[in-house]
Amino acid sequence: MDGYNRAVLDRRNAPFVMVTRAVLEDEKLKAADKSVYSTLCMYADNQTADCWPSRETLLNKAGVSDKTLRNSLKNLEDSGYIKVVNRYAGDGRQLSNLYVLLDVLGKSTERVVGK
Repeated sequence: MDGYNRAVLDRRNAPFVMVTRAVLEDEKLKAADKSVYSTLCMYADNQTADCWPSRETLLNKAGVSDKTLRNSLKNLEDSGYIKVVNRYAGDGRQLSNLYVLLDVLGKSTERVVGK
């Protein structure tokens, strides 16, 4: 024993977010890209992998600027980690985008997303 009396932390009931390891290990992605992806993971539905946080929410939770957010979303989509779908209300107003976390375990991104 190392002489320390350490308590075991039980965090089974604490909220947590699962982030795809491939994204964290991708050395081509910047820290901001990984922060944005982690934020999307925080809001994603566990069954569908869909989420639609507002731009303001993404900016605040990821801790990035508007330009960095745009660049990160493009980097993540170009890398095959997410799909971004523009959403519009019946009257033509733009709603928050739909973000789909793609299956990257086998780099299978063949999920069909409706427009």
